[in-house]
Amino acid sequence: MEPRRRHAPRIPTEGLCSLAAGRVLVPASMLDVSWLGLRLELPFERTAASRTIQLEIEVPGLDEIMWATGHVTFARLTPMGGVHADGQPRLWCSAGVQIDLAAARDRRLMRDFVLDANTRALAS
Repeated sequence: MEPRRRHAPRIPTEGLCSLAAGRVLVPASMLDVSWLGLRLELPFERTAASRTIQLEIEVPGLDEIMWATGHVTFARLTPMGGVHADGQPRLWCSAGVQIDLAAARDRRLMRDFVLDANTRALAS
């Protein structure tokens, strides 16, 4: 079995995004981003857990919001300590998300941001 290779550069970031869970937006932190996907962290919420997710993403470095639909490619749950009111343990989730659907304009914005940040990082 061959190791999986990335198809786009991924850059570390400290951005914000939200997952749409019904009529509620659940806040999350972006740890890194590419124009094809992102890695995010948030407290695990069973009601928001799904393989396919709707995201509201603040494009790092720009005053732009993009909406995207993606699917979770991996998720790692880590105990946070304590329990919820229903007795279930509190968990921290780190997840990789591949963006499946977004407006062409938003994809270009993200691609340009990632390529510019990658170029600056290589020049340093």
